[in-house]
Amino acid sequence: MATVTRRDGPATLKGVPYATYLQLRNAPGNQGLRMTYFDGTLEIMSPEYRHENPTRKFDLLIRNIVAAFGIPCTCAGSTTFRKGGPGPKRGHGKEPDTSFYFNNLALIASKQTIDLETDPPPDLWIEVDNRASSRGRLPVYAALGIPEVWRYRVGTGRLWFGRLENEAYTEIDRSTVLPMLTPPLVQFALAQCGADQTAWDLWLRAWAAGGLATDA
Repeated sequence: MATVTRRDGPATLKGVPYATYLQLRNAPGNQGLRMTYFDGTLEIMSPEYRHENPTRKFDLLIRNIVAAFGIPCTCAGSTTFRKGGPGPKRGHGKEPDTSFYFNNLALIASKQTIDLETDPPPDLWIEVDNRASSRGRLPVYAALGIPEVWRYRVGTGRLWFGRLENEAYTEIDRSTVLPMLTPPLVQFALAQCGADQTAWDLWLRAWAAGGLATDA
């Protein structure tokens, strides 16, 4: 029988079969919820504005960077990525806050749905941490085969880049999928955004076109 715990963050259920996770994830009434599943443990949360607002900033940032540098890309947003395991309570599933395909773009170009049994995961996965840290979820991303993960902490503005190596993440000081970007450079860009994201979008276009200078 599944047990439920609740702290200042997601509701956590233990002992959940993978098939039950799929039923809950596919239920129409749960579309607005985010779920993380890792070998029988299921976390459920409802995103807040404090969480969603920075996520949209990352979308704008990356869209402007790839446009300025002519990098082929598609955004997979908060698509549910999941993959079953060898037992009834084995498997992994999660929605990123936002995600992007770069190197594997051609492999999913004609897809309407993504199945990790046959399709590659996104090349870049971004998590925005509001009430809880995503550090403990790194094994989920690794199990799904995500090559690069960014973790952004809303309260402190800290940004961490990690690259998957030998089934674990190693901190890196420069993105491998977008090598012109480092955590300090992204933090600088985020700091230029006020309440008006339209104005920031225009700033991002000029900033990217001008070579990402930090003396503006």
